[in-house]
Amino acid sequence: MGDALPGNGAVGRIFGAVVQAHSIAGGVQVHQAPAPVVVPRQLPLARTGFVGRARHLAALEPVSADGRVVGVCVIDGMAGVGKSSLAVQWAHRNAERFPDGQFYVDLRGFDAVGAPMEPGEAIRGFVDALGMPGGAWPVRFDQQVALYRSVMAGRRMLIVLDNARDSRQVEPLLPGSPTCRVVVTSRYRLNNLVARYGAHTMTLDVLTEDESRELLTATAGHERIDAEPEAVNELVRQCDRLPLALSLVTARLVAEPHLSPGALAAELHNRRDRLDALNSGEPGLAVKAVFSWSYDALSASAAALFRLASLHPGPDLSLIATASLAGVDIDQVRGPARELTRAHLVEQDERGRYRMHDLLRIYARERCDAQEAARVRTAALSRLFDHYLHTAAAADIHIDPPWKPLVDTPPRTGVTVQDIDTQQQALTWFTEEHAVLIAVVAQTVAAGADRHTCRLARAMATYLDRRGHWHDFADTAHRALDAAQRWGDPPSLAMAHRLLARALIRLKRLAPAGEHLTHALRLFDQLDDDYGRAHTRYALGYLGVVTRNRGQALSNTHLALALANRGGYHNWQAKALNNIGWCHLEFDEHREALPYCQEALRLFEALGTDPDGHAHVLECLGRAHAGVGRPQQALEHYHRALTMCEQQGNHFTQATTLRHMAAAHQALGQNTAARAALQHALTTLQHLNPQDAAAVREQLVTLPPVRPADR
Repeated sequence: MGDALPGNGAVGRIFGAVVQAHSIAGGVQVHQAPAPVVVPRQLPLARTGFVGRARHLAALEPVSADGRVVGVCVIDGMAGVGKSSLAVQWAHRNAERFPDGQFYVDLRGFDAVGAPMEPGEAIRGFVDALGMPGGAWPVRFDQQVALYRSVMAGRRMLIVLDNARDSRQVEPLLPGSPTCRVVVTSRYRLNNLVARYGAHTMTLDVLTEDESRELLTATAGHERIDAEPEAVNELVRQCDRLPLALSLVTARLVAEPHLSPGALAAELHNRRDRLDALNSGEPGLAVKAVFSWSYDALSASAAALFRLASLHPGPDLSLIATASLAGVDIDQVRGPARELTRAHLVEQDERGRYRMHDLLRIYARERCDAQEAARVRTAALSRLFDHYLHTAAAADIHIDPPWKPLVDTPPRTGVTVQDIDTQQQALTWFTEEHAVLIAVVAQTVAAGADRHTCRLARAMATYLDRRGHWHDFADTAHRALDAAQRWGDPPSLAMAHRLLARALIRLKRLAPAGEHLTHALRLFDQLDDDYGRAHTRYALGYLGVVTRNRGQALSNTHLALALANRGGYHNWQAKALNNIGWCHLEFDEHREALPYCQEALRLFEALGTDPDGHAHVLECLGRAHAGVGRPQQALEHYHRALTMCEQQGNHFTQATTLRHMAAAHQALGQNTAARAALQHALTTLQHLNPQDAAAVREQLVTLPPVRPADR
């Protein structure tokens, strides 16, 4: 199988199958159970009341001189002119032409609060959305780009890159496949995309007067608009035909049925700050006045919520988080949130989450700074941080973390914590809030909330680790380490070193990982913390194996076992026992490994926790049995391990187990089953670890041909 992946619905066939081989009379029967096909459908809802732009919609289908459809189109123009609406409208109208799905990402190029999105973050989101293994992301950015383009090869997909800052941000996100289409929006002209990739560009201007009136009519109705044509013309002029401003006008007319267009035009005309210059470095129009009179029409509770919502880092927020910001019960925030949605001051997506346009966020933050005392803003942020910390801690418990549960002080008054009762609810919450949590950790740093930084990074660690979000894991652990040093809290500092080491080991940055483990161990020694010493010694043992230092590996892991035994830390007892066995296996000492792995399995079965560790034990037991000449027993353990890996989405352990399974089948003369296992392992590894994938390809080449009797 080559590196390029076929498109048109092949994702599940490639990534889904779990090989299950069962001995039957005369040979082995291999079954493959494909996972559901993952077809991303990420387009946001198309804006209602979309009018005009027929020429621009047609221009998004440009053809080159040799008759080929141009692969990249860029829509540029001033803020609020409707670039995103046009791109999303065209994307929805043409979605069926791209059967492998549609990607959408807001690159936050002009975000008023956060930094522009790094291309690597978008790439990881795209690859995750395809349902691919999160596992071992390449460390180097150019390797991440190469991986993204490999998985996109041959697919028929539409990619909408919204709010791009510059060409540098966009270029890594362009797939290499001519079967994909890319639509980019930006406030700037992206001339490099034209020069280097032949991109087609269009500059979107404000609506025509006829289109502006049509927009007002589409929402407010013919009767009111036709009754006062001059007043409507004045509204169009006051809004300067800017779609964003016109949308707010129509929202006001709909919200207040007795308000006439003439009265509204007069009100807007009399505002001193009707038009302010938008200081963004490009030609633009101010809509501050439109925002202000929409804001002034709000109830007191909705206006307060609008102000406080600007404190949230984005990219979106749930109703429960909104309630915590406001310091009220969730039922008390529903009405004000609906009012903001009706006024188009916030948008609600199909999941019920809220987003705020970047210009509106600027205005809302100005109002917040002007009208809310510093103590009110600080209290709101503290409630927000508490909401995410305590919900993350509750979710973490349900995904069986290897660490002791995070214990913290109760949330402050006014904080609403999400109810999480099952593992699935925990994983769903973490997945939905992933981008928000990363942004909140950064915000806690900016706010000087060091305790929240440390606690939240720890509560997120298990999720980020198991889902393969190792770059995010390392980033948050780095922030926690800095915060713990400022805070001066030794237990938090020790744990931050430990977590950062774990993330760096995942990223194959072994030397700095070892340094952080040494720091962690020194601090746990000072604290006389056997639990911390146990799991840190365990990690040093793991590091000894991967660096091929047998003495370090075994001595540290035996010390970890002794500490776990002394403290009664059963999960680390099981993990340490298995890792002693694993150490022996890695140095071809199969008989020595067996008793340790068997005892570890007994403990894991009794505990009923840590399914990842349980699966690893089963894999190690299979290897041990195979090493002492019992391939059939090895296969039984491998099958159990594969089932657990599939349930947990542990793709890397699944792939390594499949490789060992292939060897066991080959030892039994079952070359058909061996080849199937290797093919499945290759499919996964070529996206996790290219070096291991190359080794599997060599195994496939050297595998004996299938004999007729073995088919």
